[in-house]
Parts: sequence; structure tokens; C-alpha cells
Amino acid sequence: MEQEQMNAVIKKYLGIPYKHAGRDLTGLDCLGLAHYFYKDCGIEFPENDGRDYSIKWAQDDPERYLRGVSAIGKPVPVEELKTLDFVYFRLGRFISHGAVMVDSNHFIHVLQHTVVHINVLDPVWKKRLVGARRLIDLP
Repeated sequence: MEQEQMNAVIKKYLGIPYKHAGRDLTGLDCLGLAHYFYKDCGIEFPENDGRDYSIKWAQDDPERYLRGVSAIGKPVPVEELKTLDFVYFRLGRFISHGAVMVDSNHFIHVLQHTVVHINVLDPVWKKRLVGARRLIDLP
């Protein structure tokens, strides 16, 4: 994917508000964002695991997120992150958050009470980072 195309996809999603189970441009959660972001890049990514999820899904099934992401792509060492890798994080006690790398050191994501934005993979985020998956091989 050319950088110009990537920038257009990024721009499309920046500023969209968080919405639990959101799956359109009026509101997205982290999986909804990943699903549609990847779709716009021509890459398949599941919307979810096919089961409904309440606002307290992570408390009800703490391993659910990890099971889901383990079924996509292939694992990537965090030292080798590239554009379009999917990264996932532990927030508090649970692995419950994911994001898409937009280059080797920045990711696009959305959290509760925020809008879609880009963060640097700084020491705070690296401490929360649990793993990464590569959905496609890029040069």
C-alpha cells in the first residue's frame, strides 16, 4: 500500500468517537476500527468472535481477546513491528485492547471516552503491549 493511500485511510477514521460494539463511522470500538481499517486496506480482519459482548466482557471471560487474536495472522516479535501489524495490549488486569500500526513506531486506536487517534509506541504503551500479529507480509 502506498503511503498516500495509507494516509487517506488514516484520515478517514481520525476523530471518530468510541462506541462499545460500534461498527460504523458514528462510533467504533478498537475491534471495529481494526476491522474497517484493514478492510479499507484490502485485508481481512474479523469484526469479532461471533458472540455478543457486554460492556464487561473482559471480566466475564478474561482470555477471550487473546483467543481471538491468536487465530489471526502470525505472531511477530515486538522488536520487528511494521506498518499494518495488529498489536494488542493489557489494560488493567485484562488483555482487552488492540490497534493497527501505521508505521514501525505509531499506532491508530480508540479507547473508551476518546476518539480515534494515533499514539507513539512509547515506554508506557510498550509496558502494556502483550503481542503482535502480522496479517500480511510487506516488503
